[in-house]
Amino acid sequence: GFSPVEAGLLTVPLALMTMVASPLSGRIVGGRGARLPLVAFGVCTASACTMLTGLDADTPVLQLLAAYVVFGVGFGFVNAPITNAAVSGMPRAQAGVASAIATTSRQVGQTLGVALVGAIAASHAAGPADADIAAASHLGWWALTACGGVVLALGIVATSARALASARRTAAQLNPEALAA
Repeated sequence: GFSPVEAGLLTVPLALMTMVASPLSGRIVGGRGARLPLVAFGVCTASACTMLTGLDADTPVLQLLAAYVVFGVGFGFVNAPITNAAVSGMPRAQAGVASAIATTSRQVGQTLGVALVGAIAASHAAGPADADIAAASHLGWWALTACGGVVLALGIVATSARALASARRTAAQLNPEALAA
């Protein structure tokens, strides 16, 4: 029931929290590795989406804002570790390509995610009324909650000692500078 301007203003906390968390994530990744930011993203995404699984036309604005703040924090934490993961197993000469592939993959994934969740919601909407659309979004929010849980699990597994050792071995094997020496 919000106007487009009101709906846009309600998402400002998400953007603000992303701006706050992004540089913090970069510092954490640089100093301690990618695990903490990836886990924070998984927890925040799963939590924020869970907060929206009961969304209806009468959901309090404060609940929406709280979910957007939590989601914004998580979203801010994810970019640095993804880029780090993409380039950490590659030689320096291939780091730009790896970063570009990671960025493109992230954008394609977000596009497909929006399309998939939109299709889920549209297929469950009985009509154009706000209450119908809000109720139809429940399954989509549960799907996004599950995605947050998957990222949480992958963040833990992909940053294990074994995974990091594998990345170092792969980088050494693919490094053209080491092969030439």
